Amino acid sequence: MAKPAGRSQYALVVPGQTESLVATPTWARRIGRSADGQAVTLAMVLEDQPATRHEDLISEHLEVLEQMIRLADAVLASTSVEAPERRPVGFSLLLFAGELASVLQEATMGAVSLEPAFRRMCLEAIAAATLNAGGCLAATARLP
Repeated sequence: MAKPAGRSQYALVVPGQTESLVATPTWARRIGRSADGQAVTLAMVLEDQPATRHEDLISEHLEVLEQMIRLADAVLASTSVEAPERRPVGFSLLLFAGELASVLQEATMGAVSLEPAFRRMCLEAIAAATLNAGGCLAATARLP
């Protein structure tokens, strides 16, 4: 079962171990006092939060992305090129890394301010996620 990873009105909902091969982590905005939430992107979260929280929220996203990269490493090492388990992992990596990339793009335009070393860490994770996603999706064109 998925669990929220944050404590504010926004939470990064990370799939449980049994769901991690088929579900993408998702930012959610709490609706009222209920446990229900609305899916949002990291950029939407940052837009609604004070600038003092941006690096912490991006760090949370980066930490989960790094976990996903390690999961993809394991999938790539233990499955064949055409294994069906690879596709959802590859697509999840692309989506989640893309959210981080969009925030870094906004940072280059001045909307978000990040330390250069932290920005470099994010870029390296995006590159690693993209490489692994490519490996996971290598046989996609041959699948029905």
